[in-house]
Amino acid sequence: MLEREREDDLNRFEADVRHCPDIQDCYLMTGSSDYLLKIRVADAGEYERLHRSVLSKLPGVSRIQSSFTIRSVVGR
Repeated sequence: MLEREREDDLNRFEADVRHCPDIQDCYLMTGSSDYLLKIRVADAGEYERLHRSVLSKLPGVSRIQSSFTIRSVVGR
């Protein structure tokens, strides 16, 4: 979630996300989350590193809510 949703705030966030090789996909969302980021890490330690050094430092970020997959059921 971003602190504000002004156009310049969205543009700065999106520009930084585009230049982050750890982020595979980024989607602008409706509902309670402003963006959904898809990342792939090897383990919880790698996620913690990414969270501390990248995700929490993206411009305008006020809150991060993380979910982890357990396994893939269908991939098309």
